[in-house]
Amino acid sequence: MDVEAVQSQQGRPHSHWEHFTRDEQLGVRGVGRSMEQAFEMAALALAALVTEPQRVEAHEELEVSCHSADHDELLAEWLREVVGAMAGRRLRFQCFAVRLDGLNLFGHGFGERAGAERHGANVAVTGASLTQVSVRQGPHGVWTAEALVDF
Repeated sequence: MDVEAVQSQQGRPHSHWEHFTRDEQLGVRGVGRSMEQAFEMAALALAALVTEPQRVEAHEELEVSCHSADHDELLAEWLREVVGAMAGRRLRFQCFAVRLDGLNLFGHGFGERAGAERHGANVAVTGASLTQVSVRQGPHGVWTAEALVDF
């Protein structure tokens, strides 16, 4: 999807997430008005590979803080933390909140423990590798955060 095409009538971008494929690999992409929103939407896209976010209730909270040398690696660290919570704690997520302070990320994920009756048994998460991680600002100030994911 062309990020420039994601505009409201007032010319302000809509935040959203999406899945895409590149070289036969599945990718997650978050788009937002700020880098924080793009990171939130990328995490939601990742979570949506496993469970539809609208089927998840916010009963538990994941708290994450991480630091990295650049924004691409910071996104990768953030997404690894989300995968770790989905694998280790069996959490499924409804939404995320991210605050950035330079190259420090403070994030929260809101969701609940996985249950086959509510969330299905689509993907058993044991971990994931991330490649081609990218954070960039495009036209009209729109931020995009994306990565290829291999579960």
